Amino acid sequence: MTKMKEQLLELLSKSTGLPVSSISVESHLMKDLGFDSLDTIDLVLQMEDQFHIAIPDEDYDKLQTVGQIERYLLVRSN
Repeated sequence: MTKMKEQLLELLSKSTGLPVSSISVESHLMKDLGFDSLDTIDLVLQMEDQFHIAIPDEDYDKLQTVGQIERYLLVRSN
């Protein structure tokens, strides 16, 4: 597991209260992890701080699953 993925899973675990082991790349933020739009905005702000990137508002729709977020972070951080 990459360090970035590990950090992402820990962020999601902290945000949801779920154990890291119950979060997979297929997990959908709203359907599986119980996020609402405010939770998603909070998560994006946390990711921007932790990974030192800017995530434009128009990209929020691309971040529906853990796998999508992971791929997005990999592209944005390079």
